[in-house]
Amino acid sequence: MHFAFLAAAIIENQQNPVSILILSGISILMGLFYFKKVKTVGSIYKKIDLLLVIFTSLGAIFTYYLTVEIKLDAVLAAGITGLISSALPYLNRRSDLLRELPVAIYCGAFAGMTAPFIAKGFPFIGAAGLISGLILIISKNTLHGFGGKLGTIAFGGVSISFLILFIFS
Repeated sequence: MHFAFLAAAIIENQQNPVSILILSGISILMGLFYFKKVKTVGSIYKKIDLLLVIFTSLGAIFTYYLTVEIKLDAVLAAGITGLISSALPYLNRRSDLLRELPVAIYCGAFAGMTAPFIAKGFPFIGAAGLISGLILIISKNTLHGFGGKLGTIAFGGVSISFLILFIFS
């Protein structure tokens, strides 16, 4: 996702060679950093991964509901969603599902922060949450220690949903 963003910035600044040089340098340094730090561990999908995808979508829908229907600020709505989800592991400390739910729900909260003029309603947000959940499960064992992972995943889910909507409408 980061490379796609930088590629779009390079394309937009085709007329400015200094910008292209700076953005290309950033891309190269970022690529070297990722190559050095990213370690993938053999991924074995579990039964709870499907539930995590569903809860990612529910986190997106809940955040969007707080934003659109209750008229809260998107950041406050995501914060409330994250606060509620952070209490879930305390219900049963031995549950693997409850330990992983806060991350999935908070990832969905980022997708739920999508502006209403882009989202076009709850079905879009639900789909974006599902796609974000799938990306979250696929990338579960990568990019540990990097900031912005959940937001980047949510951005990817919303972008893919918007692209699908754009292509088929």
